[in-house]
Amino acid sequence: MYRILVLCALCLVGTWTDAQERPAARPLPKTIRSAPCRTAPTIDGAVDADEWKDAAPLEFEMRMLRLKPWGFSTRVCQLRVMNSANALYLALTIPDETFNNSLTPLDLDCAILAFCREKELKPGDDRKVLAPGLYVDKHVTAPGKDADDKRQDGRGAMRRDEAGYTLEWAIPLDSGDPEDMRVKPGEALRFNLAYFDGFQADMKNTQVGTAFGTDLNRATDWGTLQLAADVQGDGGAAFKAPAWIEALFKGLRHAPASRLRLVESSLLPGVSGPVAKAVAEYTYLDPHGKPKIGKARLYLPAAVKGGKAKTPLYVCAGYEVDDGSALQQVRRGFAVVTPSALEANPLVRTSSPDVALLHIARSLPFVDDARVVIAGGSAGGYMTLLLAAETFPLAGAAPDVPPINWGYNAAFFLQRKQHAKSAAQDPKAPKLPVFEIIVPIVEQAQKVYGPSTDDPAWWRHSPLAHLATITCPVSVYWSTADMLVPIDQVGKAWVRPLDAKAYPAGFTMDPAKLTSTREGQLRLTDVLPEKDYEVFVVSEAEIQRSVAAIKSGKAAPELANSRTRPWSITILDEGRPEPQLGHTKYACPRSRNEFFTQVLTGKIPASQLTPAKLERLMDRYAGKEWLPTGLKHLDFAESERADVLRGLRTYVSAGDENAKTMADLYAKLPAARQALEREVLQQLLPKTEK
Repeated sequence: MYRILVLCALCLVGTWTDAQERPAARPLPKTIRSAPCRTAPTIDGAVDADEWKDAAPLEFEMRMLRLKPWGFSTRVCQLRVMNSANALYLALTIPDETFNNSLTPLDLDCAILAFCREKELKPGDDRKVLAPGLYVDKHVTAPGKDADDKRQDGRGAMRRDEAGYTLEWAIPLDSGDPEDMRVKPGEALRFNLAYFDGFQADMKNTQVGTAFGTDLNRATDWGTLQLAADVQGDGGAAFKAPAWIEALFKGLRHAPASRLRLVESSLLPGVSGPVAKAVAEYTYLDPHGKPKIGKARLYLPAAVKGGKAKTPLYVCAGYEVDDGSALQQVRRGFAVVTPSALEANPLVRTSSPDVALLHIARSLPFVDDARVVIAGGSAGGYMTLLLAAETFPLAGAAPDVPPINWGYNAAFFLQRKQHAKSAAQDPKAPKLPVFEIIVPIVEQAQKVYGPSTDDPAWWRHSPLAHLATITCPVSVYWSTADMLVPIDQVGKAWVRPLDAKAYPAGFTMDPAKLTSTREGQLRLTDVLPEKDYEVFVVSEAEIQRSVAAIKSGKAAPELANSRTRPWSITILDEGRPEPQLGHTKYACPRSRNEFFTQVLTGKIPASQLTPAKLERLMDRYAGKEWLPTGLKHLDFAESERADVLRGLRTYVSAGDENAKTMADLYAKLPAARQALEREVLQQLLPKTEK
């Protein structure tokens, strides 16, 4: 997306060449002399007077062009430039009356800093893109074209106040990357700077200005930056992660947190208000009980600095999320944890690495264990529900379009093999493009769970088999048009008839035709008690209106949220499935602001502990598999016990009703299931008779 943005932006700047009646403006000097830098500034989007005292501000007027509707204006800006022996630092302040920071739809304030080593641009010349929450290191590949660098060097941050934006860059003079500028103190290089106010794909109301000339694709009219020569190295302080990040992970002596090993850390580039990014490793047990190394990334707001503040935790289940997605949740106030570089699809690898990471993350000292949310989409939604069934307590679970009857869903894809022969004989036979991607995943899963999708292992690895232990609030949605997760496993009432001509002969979504077991044919509404869920159906017409509203700049629609029942189920009635579709027919993002507001109170209701949930916790504490198959799912014994006790402490500390519920339910357990040692039980429930 950002590549498209930059290409469109460059074209837009180029159009200024033909513009008429441009307003007069007080320009920057053609040659700018960089000031010697004695102390590296903190790149946080705020110009601290002491940090930038070596660089006098250069005031100038930037001419701004608007295409739709056509018009010109000027803005009074300030530029500061200084360099040490190892880095170049720039700071720009620019007025901007509006805050544009949307990716869906695209409506973004951003800037491009461009460098040219010779008289004209050549492949490899450096560019840095900066937007709220974003810093991208890019390079020229051909006239009018660029690409992201394989290695992202430098740092940038963009912060807004009432007057406008402050932008800061820290750029190595020689990073060793051939796709970056490579220059020595005392040398000169060509440069330019462009600012985009409200960049949109259709250019409506977009304004753009450049510091020099009219075109970022030709360096003829660019300015020259003369670097200071008599300078010392500053140690690269602007590029190093603050010591407080590493300090958060020191002294983790007790399981399960003690298994987390910090690999590297940094501040998330482009972000005003520091956000730490930590890359870590941990050991977990694979489905055969053998230790393996997992990887994870954690995103932490500056509020956790010092380790005293407690913050809510957002757990990304199943799939790895990128920096931008994680940042959206950090801005809500969460610390975020995501698995990273895992070997297989969540539907194949089992829950073991995700379970271990969840145990570790929620035991970290800066995490508020009463405010933990798990979320994920598709196979990540499947993993969200399995984690919700395993752990306790939870503030909430937010799965998107999750497969919930794994044996049925796998059988649905494997029917392709039945149609392969006829399809080969008839090249014009209807195609199922999404099957080409998913069937290999199912074939991998057969090696884990067994060749027959009717094998009990497939059912036991399905969220439907564990609904009794999912006791937290759940916000979930499915689409009637989904070709990856058929609505047939959710409820028969929302099944829409297929257009038989659009599919291979014999194609079906009917569970009774795809599976031969009772479990394989079960749907969500067959298993989940009616008193536990509320259904909200969104019509296709309403979805179309939402899509149009988003394109016009309005916020994403809110998922409906039940006030009285734990499960909030939204059905997107997008009509019947169509072979070319994926999960949904319409690209319409959904917001869960109301759900998060409702569940993130820190108050765990007594109803979250049920007899079935307590039995599962006691099985885990005793080392008994909660998901009984030939595979292993338990974490290390010490971590399992610690996680169970941590959860029970959180629960009983939430109030007297919770403590009484715990005492009553524990007393009713069969003696063989009462796994807690007497002294442990007394610590949890000091008023109990046990």
